Amino acid sequence: MRVALASDWFLPRTGGIELHLRDLALALRARGVDARVVTTSPGAAEIDGVPVHRVRSATLPGTGVAMSPRALARLGTLLRDEGFDVVHAHASIVSPVAYAAAMTGARLRLPTVLTFHSMLHRASLLLGASEALFGWAAGRVLLTAVSGLVAEQAARWIPNASVGVLPNGVDISFWRHDGVFRGHARDEVVLATAMRLTRKKRPFELLRAFAAASRFVAGAPRLRLIVAGDGPARAAMERTAADLGVRDAVELTGQLDRAALRALYRRSDLFVLPSERESFGIAALEARAAGLPVLAMLESGTRDFIAPGVNGLLARDHAELGRFMGRVALDQPLRRFFAVRNESPPHAYDWPTVVEQHLCCYATAAALRNGPDASSQR
Repeated sequence: MRVALASDWFLPRTGGIELHLRDLALALRARGVDARVVTTSPGAAEIDGVPVHRVRSATLPGTGVAMSPRALARLGTLLRDEGFDVVHAHASIVSPVAYAAAMTGARLRLPTVLTFHSMLHRASLLLGASEALFGWAAGRVLLTAVSGLVAEQAARWIPNASVGVLPNGVDISFWRHDGVFRGHARDEVVLATAMRLTRKKRPFELLRAFAAASRFVAGAPRLRLIVAGDGPARAAMERTAADLGVRDAVELTGQLDRAALRALYRRSDLFVLPSERESFGIAALEARAAGLPVLAMLESGTRDFIAPGVNGLLARDHAELGRFMGRVALDQPLRRFFAVRNESPPHAYDWPTVVEQHLCCYATAAALRNGPDASSQR
């Protein structure tokens, strides 16, 4: 079976959807599926053993979004001529390539899956309009989302749509903590996070919450915040940390690869994710797989795999996030409880399980194309 994983963005551009597509393609190929990425992102014809079909296109400056009708036409020709059996389109908020691939797959009568990867509040009118134009809910395309939250948003704005959940995956065997137990009393509590340093990810709210927690615990224990990631907000974060009086307690490491992140998590006590517009929260899931309790925001996709009071806490706002940091730092029995509960990894998100879900979705999409309605439309 040859599967087209169609997306507007892919490596070497670095981000959550790009890494997810690479990992998904590798996991599918390990199951004998000829998974290939189809994208307008420039780059090599093969990444880490994954074949990549790159469609040349003019793009909007500063966005990488394809803006060439000819490129979208070439995309359709590629999907038709390369012998694909399934089209799986991966959409963000503005994703002409993903939507064009889904439309083309439906027109070619190929089993087609469309997965939403972003929070859809700002895309609500676009979704409603796309349904009117393309009939997503009419059984032509199987609709899915990476989290229950995004699935709810998509179903709200696409009339009569049924939207399933097709989550991201992690390699649990890679992230497991190898016997590191985090419930012991310590003089210093280390909080870790991993994110791109942009305003969208709420890094300044994180610093203010951390400063509030530091004042609350008053140095017993000491708090340390380690931020893995890079981006345009880094210099401003350094200035803000200094203004808040916590510069010596905050470390900005820059971008870390997964091996370095794993090492960071093994010496940390908590993982904190301050972003509210987080459709899934792959960084939080990786930390959870490494055994870390997670403090995140209630209005994010992390609520699919973080049970408040069981393996972490979900805050309603950033003031509460700061209170949670201080509370967990002071409450050593609570940290011990979280540590015990996190000895059990999130197997539902391990790649073998997630790949099986993808294969089931592809089979369902094939059944939709071959059902009674399909024959009547020929």
